[in-house]
Amino acid sequence: MGQYFKPVNTDKKEFVCPWCIGGGAKLWEWAANRQGAVFTLLLRQSGCTGGGDYGGQEPQVVELKDGDNIADIIAKGVVREGMSMPIPNESIVGRWAGDRVALIGDYDDSGIYSIASEQYRNISEPLVEAWNQFLGDDQFSLQYQRCGTCAERHHQEIEERR
Repeated sequence: MGQYFKPVNTDKKEFVCPWCIGGGAKLWEWAANRQGAVFTLLLRQSGCTGGGDYGGQEPQVVELKDGDNIADIIAKGVVREGMSMPIPNESIVGRWAGDRVALIGDYDDSGIYSIASEQYRNISEPLVEAWNQFLGDDQFSLQYQRCGTCAERHHQEIEERR
C-alpha cells in the first residue's frame, strides 16, 4: 500500500497517469525513475532554442552518413543557437509552464486526485509521443499503455458521446 501521486494541472484541467506511461505512482517512484523526467518537457519555457534543447518534432540525435563533414554539421547547429522557435499551443512541450501544477497524492484532503481522474483530460499518450520524439533513443523511451482505470473511463466517455 502507500500513497499514490499523479501530476495535475488545475488550470488546464489535465493530468498524467503514472501507470499509462509505464511508471509507478509513489513519490519515490516518481523521483527515482525516468518517468519523472517528463516534467522537463511539460514545464519548458523559452521562445528560443539552443544546444540540447527541444528542436521540433524530429529526434534530437544527429546521425553521420558517409561523406558527412562533422564541422559542417556542427556549424549548422551553432547557427541555430538562440534562434526563435515558436511552439504551437497544442504542443505538449511547455504546455504546463506558468500554470498551477502539483504532484497530488490520493490521501490529500483537497480531493483533486479523484476529481482529476474523473473530470480532467489525461494527456499521457501525447506526452509519451513527444518525449520519445525528443529523446530519439530507445534506451530512454517510455511506453504508453492505457491502464485499466483509464481504459474504463475512456469507454465510459465513448458511451456518453453516443
